[in-house]
Amino acid sequence: MKDLIIIGAGGFGRELFSAAREAVGFGEQFRVKGYLDANPAALDRFAGYPPILDAPERYAPQPDDVFITALGNIASRKRCVELIEGRGGAFISVIHRSASLGQNVIVGPGSFIAHNVVLTVDISVGRHADIFHGTEIGHDSTVGDFAHVYSLCSIGGNVKIGDGAAVYPGARIIPNRTVGDGAVVGIGSVVLLNVRPGTTVFGNPAAPKVLP
Repeated sequence: MKDLIIIGAGGFGRELFSAAREAVGFGEQFRVKGYLDANPAALDRFAGYPPILDAPERYAPQPDDVFITALGNIASRKRCVELIEGRGGAFISVIHRSASLGQNVIVGPGSFIAHNVVLTVDISVGRHADIFHGTEIGHDSTVGDFAHVYSLCSIGGNVKIGDGAAVYPGARIIPNRTVGDGAVVGIGSVVLLNVRPGTTVFGNPAAPKVLP
């Protein structure tokens, strides 16, 4: 049995621990060993969590260790992945048992699929991506590496979400659209047109953010 280590002991890390105990393979293929976090006191106010083992910068992966990140900041996530992989560590996906994954759905290593997510058919989720609870994604869609699709989003068929993109809670994306690499779709937005790489859009219809 593998020992899962969660990188990041903040709120996301606590959520991921809870989900991991209800994930496919828990208790048979893996158990949760603990956390890596630079703040050794991150869990002091919270009961029932496994220990913080060390900081990501110092931890040496053991033979039975596997990892997943719980970091909302994409740059921090990439940095920690590079640190652990550079020392020979391996990442696994964590998929909640209530998630519905249809025919030909592929989820890359290091990715998290939360409870009540629906991935219909012929969908590819890249490495170290997160899809949060209650989100639905239609056929022939792709979610890139290190992307975040937050809770209660509705994404149509043949949508492409680029590497490092973030789609915030409650967003709607109509079919056959592209959200470019590093783009941000704001909370509750309705995407009717393609979103260019690195662009932040908000509203209904979603449009580029205008700073005051």
